[in-house]
Amino acid sequence: MNTFLISFLAPLALLAVEVQPWFGDVYQFHFLGSYAYSRFNSFSYGSPQLKEPFQAHLLYLGLDFSPSPVWSIDGDMQLAATSASSFYFRSIALQARYLWFDDIIGDPISLVTGGSIRATSSTGLRDISCPSHGNVDFELDLALGKEFEASNCWLFRTWFYGAVGHANRGSPWVRGIISFETNIDDRHKWAIFAEGINGYGRHVHVNIDHFYGYARIREKAVDLGIRYGYRLDVWGTIRLEYYRRVLAKSAPKDVNTFVVSYLLPFCF
Repeated sequence: MNTFLISFLAPLALLAVEVQPWFGDVYQFHFLGSYAYSRFNSFSYGSPQLKEPFQAHLLYLGLDFSPSPVWSIDGDMQLAATSASSFYFRSIALQARYLWFDDIIGDPISLVTGGSIRATSSTGLRDISCPSHGNVDFELDLALGKEFEASNCWLFRTWFYGAVGHANRGSPWVRGIISFETNIDDRHKWAIFAEGINGYGRHVHVNIDHFYGYARIREKAVDLGIRYGYRLDVWGTIRLEYYRRVLAKSAPKDVNTFVVSYLLPFCF
């Protein structure tokens, strides 16, 4: 696996653990640190409506490790400061995934399945910008993708991720990501992507003053985004991202999110 590919393996969305269908080198760690700023003015089917813009600052710390060519273990921790709460611990997650097919070594596609568990604080569940459903969220996921090569590194690739989840209470949900990515000179990385979620809770209308997670809410949301990454040789990758919410039901509307992150591969 080339150095560029290793440097690009990182969560696309700051709301999840690793999602792409490729693993890093065996026995190598990948640390990801990210800061995200989000802002929105209203909540679809929410009452009482917001009287001023809602702002959220999120700090994301993630680490993944591959103990074998077909297994990957990763986790993350999230800290937040928002209009609802001052600086607080939001959540922590752990995930294990298995690589069934790998297009890098000659298979037609890459195919990965896995499962994750996320624990969210009660403070986080009272925050309408926190996407968690309950105090403990469980997900089963699948990712598949294909790289298209030019010389010694891939020129572009496309991949899909899907997950089904359920919390310790409430109703299930499904979510997905689709992405198209390019690699220019093995240094500049561009991507466009869409991410969506659909919850199956009973409640459409949301009481913002008594909010406690999305477990019982029939939420729907779709975000579109663009990302640029610059590889600093062996020193990792710096990445800038922008997300815009284009569809929302029983969820924050017209959310704008800006992200800056740094990914560092290392080993002992």
